[in-house]
Amino acid sequence: MSGRARFDFEGKVTVVTGAARGVGRATVAAFVEAGARVVAADRDPGGLAETCAHYGERAAAVVADVSTTEGARQIVDRAAATFGRLDVCVNNAAVAPHTAMLDERAEVWDRVYGVNCRGTFLMTQAAARAMIAGGRGGRIVNFSSGAAQRGGAGGAAYASSRAATEAFSRVAAVELATHGILVNTISPGLIDTQPKPLPPAMAERLAQRIPNLPLARPGRPEEVAQLVLFLASDAASYISGAVISVDGASGAGSRFSGVVVDDDRRYDWVTGRVRADDSGVPGT
Repeated sequence: MSGRARFDFEGKVTVVTGAARGVGRATVAAFVEAGARVVAADRDPGGLAETCAHYGERAAAVVADVSTTEGARQIVDRAAATFGRLDVCVNNAAVAPHTAMLDERAEVWDRVYGVNCRGTFLMTQAAARAMIAGGRGGRIVNFSSGAAQRGGAGGAAYASSRAATEAFSRVAAVELATHGILVNTISPGLIDTQPKPLPPAMAERLAQRIPNLPLARPGRPEEVAQLVLFLASDAASYISGAVISVDGASGAGSRFSGVVVDDDRRYDWVTGRVRADDSGVPGT
């Protein structure tokens, strides 16, 4: 089912950062299919050109760095200059290098926070100012990760930066509510955005991890994009300050494919269970 069949964004203007590939590219496609005009932003001009290649005047590409004030302003200003308004801002841009905590370098830590936290702040601020000036309210969708909720080796910078983004987004939701701007955060699990072909070590890790996921598969970028569209739509008019997972239940637990067996006799008196080797008197 296409995005247009489920949501209607005709006449709306959306900014999507991190649009050169993966979830960002899928989100641009979903908004265009739903009738929106889109400003697609990224640092990668080649990937950005591929994202926008088939959309003509429906999509405008902006090569910019969200971690700088100038870059964030350039992206938001392009929406007003090209399409005359801004209704939705999707802050998907992020970087996720993984390094053992004891080997982490401060300059890499700062770059991760620069894109993931500072970039989200700068884009949220710039977009909110434009939305307030437009007087029509708006929607801001930020991105976190399931990594923010659990410890994982190598993820000190990335996981903590995503947790910080969640906290910031709650503050933004409270402050911007009076202006009719809703702010929510999406927390994806494992999504199929890995490089192809996979590096050998990554392929080995995924081969071990995927069978343990509750749905035994990674999510598709299009499945994340549909949640973005929902949060930006009129159907989500009373949702703000939320962190919503799209992870196929991986945050809830691991895949279960066996049979539930209760060998613990302590609670037979609760269930009334009589076991085959019992004398007929429930356990105590």
